[in-house]
Amino acid sequence: MSDNAQRAKWDRIAGQLKEKWGIVANDLSAYEKGEMQRIAGMLREQKGMSREESEREAESIMRNS
Repeated sequence: MSDNAQRAKWDRIAGQLKEKWGIVANDLSAYEKGEMQRIAGMLREQKGMSREESEREAESIMRNS
């Protein structure tokens, strides 16, 4: 597993944890940040995007949903 793939996987997992914390703490901001980090990590894993590209794409997805 390449270094980029490992970091992408970590971003996805960390995003999931932040989402769950946002639910438990009733913190919408934490939930949204976690969701964006999870989506960006998934994009990096699946499409091999750079961190910047995946973050921009995740922001776009969040705005359009």
